[in-house]
Amino acid sequence: MSEELPREALSSAEAGRERTAHMIASVLLDYPPEDFHDQLQVIRLELDNVDGAVADEFEEFLNWADSQKLRDVEDLYVRTFDQKRKCNLYLSYYSAGDTRMRGSAILAFQQAFEAMGWKVSGGELPDYLPAVLELSARTGDELAEHLLAIHREGLEVLRAALESLDSPWSHVVNGLVLTLPELDEKAREAFNKLVLQGPPSELVGVQSLPFPITVGRQIDERV
Repeated sequence: MSEELPREALSSAEAGRERTAHMIASVLLDYPPEDFHDQLQVIRLELDNVDGAVADEFEEFLNWADSQKLRDVEDLYVRTFDQKRKCNLYLSYYSAGDTRMRGSAILAFQQAFEAMGWKVSGGELPDYLPAVLELSARTGDELAEHLLAIHREGLEVLRAALESLDSPWSHVVNGLVLTLPELDEKAREAFNKLVLQGPPSELVGVQSLPFPITVGRQIDERV
């Protein structure tokens, strides 16, 4: 069996709120689909299932998005995340940039997905933030949470960049960051061990989505 990764224990209720928040952030940080506004209404129904401060941040984004046409949201999304270097949604970019080291970082993300029995779908890279958030939401696994925690500095760069643009997506990242523990050295060491030794041989059991959004999925269970 794999060594258990250290993390301060959460109650089942707290863990459920965190997973729901991560699924909401995953949906809202992904490119808006055709039924975007329908998804917003589903998410509103789930705000009572996340912590109050997190819900407040998400609601700020929802209020803005509800007032926009889909085409306008799509255009702003592209201008924000595809054309601004500091608004990159690929987590390893912040630590490795465009260097050769990024290949190893992306491989480590892939190994983490495989260790939990999942793979990224649609040809997307495994360090794509919405995919990592969905992994955390679906599995509730500590390793998925560590993937986010050890890239806290990159998330802070993303948050600051979005705030400087007065971007509505800054509220989504603000809510996400509120769910994360402080980065500790043990979490960093656990991830480095995964890079060096590969994934553990035993897969962790996977679970369903914490709420019923089924379109725009970023990850698939491996067969």
